[in-house]
Amino acid sequence: LFLSGMVALIMLRILRKDLYRYNQLEQTEEAREEAREETGWKLVSGDVFRPPKYAGLLAVYIGTGVQIFGMTCFTIAFAVLGFLWP
Repeated sequence: LFLSGMVALIMLRILRKDLYRYNQLEQTEEAREEAREETGWKLVSGDVFRPPKYAGLLAVYIGTGVQIFGMTCFTIAFAVLGFLWP
């Protein structure tokens, strides 16, 4: 929870800075287009939508992790409800 809050705070600061810079530019179409190309989402979009190198292995790890997490929650819930005998 704390880590998510810190990431959100950093993202808000970056977005606020980008919006401030965007609003300070001249209102001509050429300056606006130039700003879009060099800052913000355009710089990050190439890395975000790049497929992972080992996509199959990543899918296996995620599937296994979700299954283990689900079974752990399920077992803990049954233990709390008293269905498991010590």
